[in-house]
Amino acid sequence: MSEFPKKKTIKIPLNNDFNRQFAKDLKFSFCNSHILEGLVFPQAQDESPYEITKRIVEALEQSGCEKAKIFAFIKTGFMLSVANQKYASRDDKAEWLDAINQYEKLIKSGVIQPSDSLVSFIQDSKDVPNPKKSEEELARIFDERNFHCLVIDSSRKQFINNDFPSAVFNAYKKLLTTIQEKSDILEKDGLPLITHVFNPQNPVLQSSLARFTGDSSIQEGIIHLFMGAVLSVRNVFAHKDVYLTNVGDALEYLSFASFLFKLVDVAEVRQKKSNAHAEYSSK
Repeated sequence: MSEFPKKKTIKIPLNNDFNRQFAKDLKFSFCNSHILEGLVFPQAQDESPYEITKRIVEALEQSGCEKAKIFAFIKTGFMLSVANQKYASRDDKAEWLDAINQYEKLIKSGVIQPSDSLVSFIQDSKDVPNPKKSEEELARIFDERNFHCLVIDSSRKQFINNDFPSAVFNAYKKLLTTIQEKSDILEKDGLPLITHVFNPQNPVLQSSLARFTGDSSIQEGIIHLFMGAVLSVRNVFAHKDVYLTNVGDALEYLSFASFLFKLVDVAEVRQKKSNAHAEYSSK
């Protein structure tokens, strides 16, 4: 792997434990359907899918991993093992077994030898381009969404610079700041802020629809929306080792933030700061 620039070197432990250590992470990192990308190999963010797959295949071959499993990884984009197969869907397991069987047929037919490198089997993806878009195109895509003004203020610059993680984090950070300011609860942040401010039993900020209908389940839904935003978005993107390269996924995160900003805009202030109350706890 010396042919690659040093700054892009991916350090992978080449030992008998490789499969067990990384098997459950490979699918998470290299299946495009997942929102968070590159948590295992963040240095590869500027490389094409072909280059990334080639690195992994070479590392697996050097580690002595079974060739049938490497072939299946190339074909499916993930790796199953004893440790992680319980998390796999039925379709994933079927796809994996089909790839294993295909490899065995290739061996029996003499098309390939057990000692042959499998890098050639990923050549068909060699021309897959890096998905980066121009700043002009990203600006157009961003502006078409008509985001809430605070999403625009906090995230537009980072988004058009291809810094999607910062764009997402800034939006959700600003969301919490806005909640603090409107509720006048400045001493709390994160989940404690949300559970205090949107408490269904005694809210500081109440959904206007919940107040109008008297239906507490609406406020219950509101608090869970904001709790999810903190736990699964703000807190995740606060870590520096998370990056996001998919434009569509970044836009979805920002769209959700925009929706939450609008909920805060129309929420009614029901209490003064002096009226303290217990935080919400889910059952």
